[in-house]
Amino acid sequence: MTGSPEASTHSKNSEKHRVIKSHRHKLANWHVSMISVGGVIGAGLFVGTSATIAAAGPAVLLSYLGAGFIVWFVMMTMGELSAYYNIRGSFISHISKTLGKRCGFVSGWSYIFLWVVTAGAQAVAGGMILNDLFNITPLIGSLGLIVLALLLNALPVRLYGQSEALLSVLKLLTLALFMGIALYWVWHQTNAKAQITSHLFDHGGLVPFGIWSVFTVIPMIIQTFTGCEIAFVASPESTDPKDNIKQAVNRIPFIILIFYVGSILAILCLHPWTDIISGHSPFLLVMRSLSVPFAQTIVIIMTLMAIISCLNSSKYIVSRVLRELSELGCAPAQLNQSTRHNVPITALILSTSLEIIIILIASFSPSRGYAILLGASGNLIIFSYFMASLSRSSLSKYIARPLMSFLARISVLFMGGLLVILPFSSSTRLEGIIALCLIASLSVASLKLSRN
Repeated sequence: MTGSPEASTHSKNSEKHRVIKSHRHKLANWHVSMISVGGVIGAGLFVGTSATIAAAGPAVLLSYLGAGFIVWFVMMTMGELSAYYNIRGSFISHISKTLGKRCGFVSGWSYIFLWVVTAGAQAVAGGMILNDLFNITPLIGSLGLIVLALLLNALPVRLYGQSEALLSVLKLLTLALFMGIALYWVWHQTNAKAQITSHLFDHGGLVPFGIWSVFTVIPMIIQTFTGCEIAFVASPESTDPKDNIKQAVNRIPFIILIFYVGSILAILCLHPWTDIISGHSPFLLVMRSLSVPFAQTIVIIMTLMAIISCLNSSKYIVSRVLRELSELGCAPAQLNQSTRHNVPITALILSTSLEIIIILIASFSPSRGYAILLGASGNLIIFSYFMASLSRSSLSKYIARPLMSFLARISVLFMGGLLVILPFSSSTRLEGIIALCLIASLSVASLKLSRN
């Protein structure tokens, strides 16, 4: 005996309503991509690119392409891990399940340290901009941005995703506008070809510091690409995790690469790279040279918008990884407490407290303590990528995909090599040593897990 058509229709409508209601409390597919973009495109693009251009000249374009493909390899290994574990948890959980709980502990807490310092750095930079714009004390401005990010992250996850997606879209549109201005100049400038040729070739050639400079800045660029992997943390909280992982692997690295390489190419073509000073925005330099009205104000607003977006993503990632570590038994159980909208409120409060500590360190010891923390944290993304690649490599006998296994081993060798080399380089020695000391300290702390 079958049920009546009315009962069947009612059942289908109820199921549809339940699915729609469930989706309202999750991230949309495009939110996941935009949260990753938000984490990558911060002050590091609008100001940090000056350091890589100054270090390698026009050859920096090859460095960005090389770093982009390396990060893509890592993204593919993370995608393989997610597929193997049926999208349950982020790559931190996958490391824990593959290499053991202690490895998950060390990887998770080092990754948290990285993003807490990143969030603090974005807030410090934002505080300085607010001081220039409104004469607000930098410390007060930094703390205000931290509170703003806390309020945005305390929203239901769907609303948070919409706020971060909007900020990220605005950043991409701004970069597209910048590249559009460059194309307009090329099209309408009578001697554009001669000027571009001069800018690229008349200051030491395409490779002014030798071919080795192409490779020496790659570690720095990999650090600026930190955030591509955010999609693997955010996807389990979305409506279609499997599809989001696929999009993260296939699209995000190339979206980031297009906007980074496109912007840098525009800068190199429109202005002599020898005029670019490390620590000063090359975007502002180019826009001033083109006599763009209100160039300084435009660049300041662009940078502030990027900072707020990156800070917003940083806080999201820290709170989710803290909750995940709690679920794994690698952090206090209280960090698993969530609101009715599934927002890990206790983890958010801890994240905010840690970010405030970073800001205070920056205020009272900007040239020593803060600078060292900032440099050391950058090396930790290399460690995270190393552990994720090692996890995928360890599963080679269970996943019959020889090419991916080969790429995972390449990633292990490359990231492991960087971890060893950086402490011996004169420019990164102190930061590299401190990062290794932090990893060693977390490894010692993880011994307590085996006793419990």
